[in-house]
This record gives sequence, C-alpha cells and structure tokens, in this order.
Amino acid sequence: MVSALGLDGPDAEPIVGGRVSKVWRASRGGAPVALRQSPPFRQLPEVTYECDLLTTLAARTAPVADVVAGPTPVDGSVWVAFGWVDGVHPAVPVEDLASYGRLLATLHDHTAASVATFGQRPGWGRLDEFLTMPRPGGGTMAEILPDFERASGAAGAWLRRLAEDVHGRLAKAPIGSFPRVVAHGDFAPGQVLMHDDGVAAVLDWDFAHVDLRLADLAIAASMARPTVARAATFVRGYFDVAGTDVGDLDLLADLRCAFHLTNLGNYLCARWAHGADIAPQVKMLTERLEREQWWGPTLVAAAREAEAAGTRSTPASRPVTRESSDLELAQELADRAAVVAQHYFERGVSTEIKADASPVTEADRAVEHLLRDALAELRPDDGVLGEEFGGQGESDRTWILDPIDGTGAFARGLSNWRIQLALESEGEIVVAVVDAPALGVRWWAATGTGTHERATGGADRRLHVSKTAAIDDALVAPYPRQLAHRLPASTRQPHTPFGLIDLIRGLIDAYFVECCHTWDHAPWILLVREAGGTFTDHRGGSAPDQRGGLYSNGRIHQDLLAALSPALGTAD
Repeated sequence: MVSALGLDGPDAEPIVGGRVSKVWRASRGGAPVALRQSPPFRQLPEVTYECDLLTTLAARTAPVADVVAGPTPVDGSVWVAFGWVDGVHPAVPVEDLASYGRLLATLHDHTAASVATFGQRPGWGRLDEFLTMPRPGGGTMAEILPDFERASGAAGAWLRRLAEDVHGRLAKAPIGSFPRVVAHGDFAPGQVLMHDDGVAAVLDWDFAHVDLRLADLAIAASMARPTVARAATFVRGYFDVAGTDVGDLDLLADLRCAFHLTNLGNYLCARWAHGADIAPQVKMLTERLEREQWWGPTLVAAAREAEAAGTRSTPASRPVTRESSDLELAQELADRAAVVAQHYFERGVSTEIKADASPVTEADRAVEHLLRDALAELRPDDGVLGEEFGGQGESDRTWILDPIDGTGAFARGLSNWRIQLALESEGEIVVAVVDAPALGVRWWAATGTGTHERATGGADRRLHVSKTAAIDDALVAPYPRQLAHRLPASTRQPHTPFGLIDLIRGLIDAYFVECCHTWDHAPWILLVREAGGTFTDHRGGSAPDQRGGLYSNGRIHQDLLAALSPALGTAD
C-alpha cells in the first residue's frame, strides 16, 4: 500500500487502533505522514467524499489534517495519507470549554456553504431516520429488530424498546429541528491534538453525511463526565458563533442515543441478518448506552441554561473537587442526579420488574450510573453500595445510593419520590442528603451540623423533632399499617405518606417501620439523629440493613421500645 500511495514503509504496528480505523506512521520524502487504514465496510466512494470535505475545510484554514495521498483501495481496505501533526492529546479537548464550543461552531460555518456541492455521503442517512434508512447489506433496522429481540433476550428487548422510543420522538420533531450541515465529528479527547496551548488539529472526524448540528452538540458536550455547568460553558461558546437557533434542544438526549443506535443498525443489517455473530458488538453498545443514559438529560439542562443566559458570561460556582468536603460532594451529587431524574420523570418511563419483585426504570439505572461515575472521579478510594448495581470496592468509607426511592410513584407520574445519598464511615452514617426534585425540597445533614431543609425559592431552615415526652396520645406512624397492633394502645396512628419527613419536621413523634433495604434507611438514620431524634433497628442496634426499626423524637424512645409487643430484637 505504501508504493501505491508513493510513501516509504510504515512502522510495524499501528500507532492508533480505534474501533473502526487504524493509523500508522509512515514517511514521504523523509517527512512523517499519518497513514489511515479504513475497515473493509468503508468503500472508496464514501472515503473519497470524506477526503474532498477535508480538502475543502483545509482550504478554509480549518484545523484539520491535509490529505497528502489517496484515497486508494489496497488489499480490501481504503488507505489515505494525511499530513503529520505534532501535538498532544488533552485530558479534555480544551481546558477552555467556551473556546471549544466556538471551534465546533466555526467548523460548522466552514462546511455550511458546501452542502449544495457535496450533498449526502453515499450510503448514509440522517439520525432522525436511523430506524428506517436502508442499511449496508440491505434492509432497515425497523425490519430486523423484532427478529433480533426474539434471538437476543433481555438485551434485545431493551435495545428494541429504546430504539423505537428514541426514533418515535425524533420522527415527531419538526424538520426545522434538524438544520443541515455537512460535518459531523465525535470529538473525544483522543481525537484532538493540542500544540502550544492551541488546537493543532481535529482528527478522525466522521465527515459522513448531511447530519445534525444538534447531534454534534450531543456528542461533543458529553466529554469527561459532563456536568451541567461544564456543558453549559461549552454550549455558550457554540452559541457565540452559531447563535441559539440550532434546533430543538430538548432532542439532545435522544440524539445522543440515536448516534449509538445507528451503529447498532449497521451491525444488525450488514452482519447479523446474514448470519454473523455480533454478540461482542451488542455487549459493547448495550453497556455504552446504559452507562451514558445520564449524559443526554444533563446536556438538555445545560443547553437550556446556556440558551437562557444568551451569550453572557455568568460566574461559575466553585467546582467540587477531591478536596471538597463530603457534605459538599453529596450536595453536588444530588444536584446532578436531580437534573437527570427530573428529565425522565417529565418525559415518562416504562417499568420493569426485578427478580425481587420490585420495580425499576431506565431512570433508576441512569441516575445510579451518574452517581457512580462521579464518585469514581471524586472519591476513587471509597466503596459504593447502590440499589441497582450492588456493592463495589473495599473501604471503611462507603457511599450508599438509592437513585430513585419510590420508583412506583415515579413511574406513575406522582411526585413523592426521592434521590437518597448517605456516606457510612467506620460503621456510622456521617453524611446524608435526600432530594425530592418533583416536590422541590431537599433535606441534608452531616455529623454535628443539625438537619436542614430547603424548599425551592426559600431559605434554609434547621429542623427539630417534636417535644412530646409521653407515649400517651403520641403520634406514631407504623409502616406497613399492619404493624399498628404492636404499638401501645394509648398511641395514635396518623395516616401520612411522609412518615420520616413528618418526624424530622416535628409533626409526628415516632415512625415504626419493618421493610426495605440499607439504601432506604441509611440517610434517614442521620437526618433523624441530627434533628434531635433516635433510631433503634430490629436487633436493638442502629444499623441500616435490618429492615428499619423505631425512629422517634428521642424523648419517648425508651418508653416506646419497652411498650412494643414483641420488643425489638425478639420479632420474627
């Protein structure tokens, strides 16, 4: 292939080996060049199309690598030599996210005038048509998905439902939501080279098809565990150049999914329908889609924030780092999780039943993935215990996560659900945050700080349990209601869907519960204690993994424990 391209020999091994292409270092007249080998399914017409676009962009001083030789088909692959660009790959594409957004918009501006000349790349369609576009190898994803679901079990069923849901929402969007532009790039850190603190070149663009600027935003802003603040800074930079009229920003979440699902469609139609085993590809895409379900909602919130702010720069709050306190981190985690959970709540979700007969939705998994990713970055040495994905890591510090407490209510569109976080250190709960996004209320505590509540738009207030000192006429809420027979006859049993909330607000005197799991109880043990109350589990201790126990204002605690029948520690 080097002789066909007029080059000297390449190194023995590729210097970059991605999922699709391989890049080799070669030379031409003593100067280094980057030699790219495309996979067999990339045909000469589409690579030629890509190179024509690159040449056009380079002529307009866009930061792309020059085409030196090719494209040329050799031994079943299409080879292209690009000018060598010295530089380093950044940890994120650029430290200045606003300037990176401006770069993306400028590249779009470079390509916009080429739409009429270049049109659509051979064999590719638009992301809003990913389910119905003809695929390499024949057929459409919509035609093949039912058979794939039957053959692939749970993974196939989930992928089919996701594909049909996403396609349905994109298909209903007005065509004005999809401005046409000829360049599309999945900008990951490894695809940008920096030199002298500036962008030296953008590499490995998928100069593929008349695509969507919104899809670029959905992909480019999803880097390095995006937060609303970081992504909004990037999008504001994009708006500086492109303006805010780039389409329906609420589609960002679905476009993020559609980008991966269109790859699945290629595998299904080009390979699986013809008898090939694509289990590794399905596993990779399933894991990626599940892991990234929180990215899209974060980007929607970021884009809305950027759009509302226009092009004005707004001071950023101090970012949470590894040096931040555990309570600061827990508050930040709740902020991020609330954005994602509220997105799914407003959109609506379907419910599955887990092996333990409890419900779960895509929102539960998305929020827990978000929390785990953030903890892996900000508290890498800590353990994690979550409802959906179990325990991870060995440490004397463990973060306990309930991504959606009240999944049944959440799925039915009712507001009584919460995000619950707790940190257990050396056997004691030391930090707790409970957030109810749909109610607009948050509760939090750390050891020694007291328990606090904040309602949207209101001031923080410290909470205290009631001052009731006798069990006669005390308000004790049992859960489930069948536990009422174990309470002393002199108590009253109020009907409340917010037992523990009412307890820390001082509205009831005790809450007696026998159900649920570690993540259901962990934060409330601290919230009750810091509000002046007491907790005893069913074995007489104070552990969160004993299906609850007695929470009270403390003043009636011992008398109520003595009056329970049977007493705690002796119940079946």
